[in-house]
Amino acid sequence: MRKKWLWAVLAVALVAGAGAYAKRDAIAMNLLKRGADAAMARNTLASLPKDQLHVAFCGTGSPLPSRDRAAACTAVIADGRVFVFDMGEGSGETLSLMGFPLDKIQGVWLTHLHSDHFEGLGPFTLQRWAGSSAEKPLAIFGPEGVTEITEGYNAVYRIDSTYRIAHHGADVVKPSGFGMAGTAITPGPVYDAGGVRITAFAVDHDPIKPAFGYRVDWKGRSVTISGDTAFTPALAQAAKGTDLYVSELLSPRMVKILEDSARSAGNANRAKIFSDIQNYHISPEQAADVAKSAGVGMLAFTHIVPSVPKPLEFALTGRAVSRFSGPIKVMHDGDVISIAGKDKFETQNLLSR
Repeated sequence: MRKKWLWAVLAVALVAGAGAYAKRDAIAMNLLKRGADAAMARNTLASLPKDQLHVAFCGTGSPLPSRDRAAACTAVIADGRVFVFDMGEGSGETLSLMGFPLDKIQGVWLTHLHSDHFEGLGPFTLQRWAGSSAEKPLAIFGPEGVTEITEGYNAVYRIDSTYRIAHHGADVVKPSGFGMAGTAITPGPVYDAGGVRITAFAVDHDPIKPAFGYRVDWKGRSVTISGDTAFTPALAQAAKGTDLYVSELLSPRMVKILEDSARSAGNANRAKIFSDIQNYHISPEQAADVAKSAGVGMLAFTHIVPSVPKPLEFALTGRAVSRFSGPIKVMHDGDVISIAGKDKFETQNLLSR
């Protein structure tokens, strides 16, 4: 009797499987439609509490190759508006995958003009233009030299823009909205509207000059983004009392291993680069010292050097936990930290949904 029952179950499974196989094309199209409907209707801003300040990590990587991390990009969301800081390779795509409406982007503020902090601007600006029927170029702010970059990108994409206007029409891709408009800024207040105040401050990334960090204040909540920098006491001053301190992370002991491995493999050039980068980036312990001195609520690490498998990430932060008693997190692409109040932080990942 048991064998007959098993054979009956197997027969039903085979018939069902055969039926599903025969209808696989219809099933695939139905699944695609359901996914497309959900993706097209997705608006992350609608799900984020409007009375909180949110920090989204659209790129947590570095120039070193990583399958899991786009290059530098952090976005701050306040009252339904999105302010982007840096736009490294692949980060614009990540920002879109996270579900942020492109027409809510107020601008991009560059910390400095290393290529891994701006080389995603071209494709992202194109997506914003076509995807939101933008009427004005994307505003890009940064250190002296930023206009050379924006004008160069506009020249590179000009021919492509004529094809898209001819194909989709000027009502869809408005000629007035093509490209980007660069504005050079200096330390001090660089944005103040609708209750959002952005302040740029100088950091030490010598020989890259000038280089900035940014602080965003909104309704008593704040986040400070260090950008790439060596340790200086000025960092704590800029971040004084901020809720969230977003610091880059370079693990000196891990980078030293890469340096030694490159040298052992006979690659003197790469070994020299690994040696050089250690003197103009902050260590995790130094970042923790800044967080403690500034009295911040939470320390979040991004611009991870080097990128390692998740099981090894605990080793990235070194002895930082012994120097700062608040929460410390190594961030990943898709993460969002919401600041609900003093020492009230919630973290979610929008790419894992």
